[in-house]
Amino acid sequence: MKSFLYSVLLAGLAASLTGCLNDDEHYTDFKNVGAVAEIPSSAFYGIGYNQGLSITTTPTSYTFDVNVASPTLPTQDVTITLAVDQATLDAYNTNNGTSYQLLPSSLYQIASLTTTVKAGSRLAPVAVSLYSSSDRVTDPGAYNDAEYALPLKITSATNNVAVSSNYGSRIIFPKIRNQYDGTYLAKGTFNHPVNGPRSINKEKTLSTINLTTVQTEFADLTTDNNYYMQLRINSDNTVTLIPKGASPTATVQFGTNTYDPTTRSFTLNYKYAGSGGDRVISETLTRE
Repeated sequence: MKSFLYSVLLAGLAASLTGCLNDDEHYTDFKNVGAVAEIPSSAFYGIGYNQGLSITTTPTSYTFDVNVASPTLPTQDVTITLAVDQATLDAYNTNNGTSYQLLPSSLYQIASLTTTVKAGSRLAPVAVSLYSSSDRVTDPGAYNDAEYALPLKITSATNNVAVSSNYGSRIIFPKIRNQYDGTYLAKGTFNHPVNGPRSINKEKTLSTINLTTVQTEFADLTTDNNYYMQLRINSDNTVTLIPKGASPTATVQFGTNTYDPTTRSFTLNYKYAGSGGDRVISETLTRE
């Protein structure tokens, strides 16, 4: 497969892919009980953390903390052991009506499933490397459609520290994002042969289909009725529009249809036949 070079992106997060993404460090003291090992902010089968992964040879490092909650600071080192736990994912799916699949082992690496909270402290990190290079993920669309998740659960802790029943797990939900994936502002005109022109002014989400293609709403037609278009960015930055779903299959491009990598914007001109004549759409999608 050809090699592709992509901008380093992490949609929805400001941190670089080459850095570590840390959750806010905090903990809860449980008064009048013994020490408890927990993962902060992960009650009831885990809070999901969505990781947007670009196609890059450098894995994304995702880091979260385990915590020893107790009335006083631990006076001894506490070793906490975790496991990749299918039962945690099954419980999450049952409670949320989802169907996430376990992330294949080739797509992540955990240096160690044990971590040590030092005496006099409460927190210790757990680091996960998530892989999204093109040799491991040859079809990002299929990757995303599979709805992968990585469930991690605390299984034990030393020195008489109990494991939290409600705050003992973390689930990571990775998604592949090419460099065009994101939120855009669409502006333009929809010219109807009978009803006249109407303005297009709306936010659109462009979602990854494969390494060079994204999918979004067709013109200003509602996605509730399955009107979509795919935008394939060619090597010369021209754009090929592919109608999908209920969108008219006889759509014709004309004039300028390009992607500008400097402004991160699409310029699109297309039309389709209908009762009374052609519907003609001109719109510009600019990355927000």
